Amino acid sequence: MRLLLDTHALLWALLDPSRIPPATLDAVRAPSTELVVSAASAWEIATKHRLGKLDGARAVVLGYPDHLSRLRATELPVTGHHALVAGTLTWEHRDPFDRMIVAQAMIESIPVATGDRALAGFPGIHVVW
Repeated sequence: MRLLLDTHALLWALLDPSRIPPATLDAVRAPSTELVVSAASAWEIATKHRLGKLDGARAVVLGYPDHLSRLRATELPVTGHHALVAGTLTWEHRDPFDRMIVAQAMIESIPVATGDRALAGFPGIHVVW
């Protein structure tokens, strides 16, 4: 199974796994799960850290590639196709990071690990949480 980690799921998997529901955490930790992280998550983490909105994210920003490796996660690059779909989604949600993750989940047909109700309510994606 492939699983795309939403940004908060990535941070919690790294910094506070107890915040992830046990069944989802089992899926994240399962050797058979191919974890995928959007490049948009790196952008979101760095941006929110710079703005002072993410306490404790400094270590994640400084060691991002190592943290992904520790989780056995691969990075999903943002393509022009992803960007065009994210920008044209008919969805009132304005968060550019969430829009990108939804677009990538749709295009790549990857379920998303997220507790974000806005994402969970978007038609066309499968949420694991």
